[in-house]
Amino acid sequence: MTLVGNPFKYSYLCILLFACSCHSDFSFKNFTGYTFGTYYDIKVFSEKEILLSEENFDSIFLAFNNSFSTYKNSSIISRLNNGNDVDIDDLFFDVYNKSKILNSRTNGLFDPTIGLLIEYYGFGPENSKNIIDEDSILQILETVGFEKISINNRKLIKENNKTKLDFNAIAKGYAVDVISNYIESKGHLNYLIDIGGEIKSAGTNISKKDHWKIAINNPDLNNPDSFYKILRLSNHSIATSGNYRNYKIDSLTGNKYVHILNPINGKSQQTNILSASVVSSSCFKSDAFATAMMATNLKNAISLTENNNDIESFIIYVDSLNNITNYASAGFKKLLLKP
Repeated sequence: MTLVGNPFKYSYLCILLFACSCHSDFSFKNFTGYTFGTYYDIKVFSEKEILLSEENFDSIFLAFNNSFSTYKNSSIISRLNNGNDVDIDDLFFDVYNKSKILNSRTNGLFDPTIGLLIEYYGFGPENSKNIIDEDSILQILETVGFEKISINNRKLIKENNKTKLDFNAIAKGYAVDVISNYIESKGHLNYLIDIGGEIKSAGTNISKKDHWKIAINNPDLNNPDSFYKILRLSNHSIATSGNYRNYKIDSLTGNKYVHILNPINGKSQQTNILSASVVSSSCFKSDAFATAMMATNLKNAISLTENNNDIESFIIYVDSLNNITNYASAGFKKLLLKP
């Protein structure tokens, strides 16, 4: 998910209709705005006065953009990608370490070293247009691989100088987690954070006297306003990735290229998976795993769920009869609202 100027700001999740009829012994604040090329919506209930403000969150958004925005020339990641010698900050160091762990846990399907590959397909800030060919992809793959980078004394070391980074599949989810920690540090334990469909819930929706309700959008574009499933969340994070809206058509060849790329083979191909929703305790983890599942086939996506006991997944896909159907892990089924 690109920070600043994101051309792909569709949300595959939405918070169901919210009306506040708060009890007098509870305070409520709703913060909304625009960041990372998409919207944010933060709802907070508390037993005490809520002294949070938009400025508190803006400072967090600014820190993330200063570290990870590939659309901002002065950001740490842009300067690193341009070959500059830059000291990384604590935020960058933290996301790097989390990414290293998740790269291993997803068998390389989540990989922030695909920056050059993203540019080649025309999904980067330059919006370049190339004729896609196998030889070029193979050359670019020589720059891809988390083992090709390391950090020493706050300096990023590249095995291949052409390697470019892109943390967009984890940074927005991690921003949700950082905001969550900030809200809780102020003593507020009932809230919902939504940044462009990356969502974290805590406690309950006090006005509804219930868990928070989140809807997964229907990937059938003939019914774009209908919900596919509804789930109840409390103290969970969820992120959904999809390719059915985010793609480009090559004007010369007519080929379709989706924005989530497979970092192992370098391909941009629509599989039979339409969207993948991942629930976990941390939004950065949900974000990365959802992207990894979209980069592979259904069998591998299910295997990722089964081999990682701290996540649950819901995958909408097209079956052999061309019907839209779904897979839900056992833990995810428990969260679904029964019709």
